[in-house]
Amino acid sequence: MYSNQTKLKLIQATIDLIMEHGLEKLTINKVIEKAESSKGSFYYYFSNIDNLMKETFFYSLNHNLFEFSYCKERSFKENINLFGRYLIKTSKKKSPEHAIMFLWISKCFQDENYKKQFQEMRKQIIEENTISRDLKEIFQVDIEWLYMFDIIIIGFLVHCILHEDEDVLLSIWEQIVNVMISNKI
Repeated sequence: MYSNQTKLKLIQATIDLIMEHGLEKLTINKVIEKAESSKGSFYYYFSNIDNLMKETFFYSLNHNLFEFSYCKERSFKENINLFGRYLIKTSKKKSPEHAIMFLWISKCFQDENYKKQFQEMRKQIIEENTISRDLKEIFQVDIEWLYMFDIIIIGFLVHCILHEDEDVLLSIWEQIVNVMISNKI
């Protein structure tokens, strides 16, 4: 049977191809060739190219968050401040995973199919990523707070990409955290 490694190779091939050629030129055959896989492997894991794109988006999202975890011994505010530092650090890496997420979002402005898919994925994106699961479990934040946090993170990441001064970004994040903390409870 197929291994999970095969699925990851297909997803990584998708990321590589998107970074090289954009979303529009992505095909199942190109992904299979890049991953050195087969159509059988592809269809074992993905029903179609849209399903592959969704899985690639979720992989990219969670891969970006993978290195960060909340610490139960720290206060909620300390954890959120550390997360802001993490966002700044990861945005400076200019990772393909960040690019995939923003390409997908920007594609929603141009293509109703992407917009519809993104809307269908919204709940899963916001409520089921690794960071959200930790926030719900450790700090008992509610769903409304997670949606607000998601909106803030997206905007903050854009500013992290555009702004070079990390001290200014940290100051902005701390101001944001103070507002978020007052709305947590």
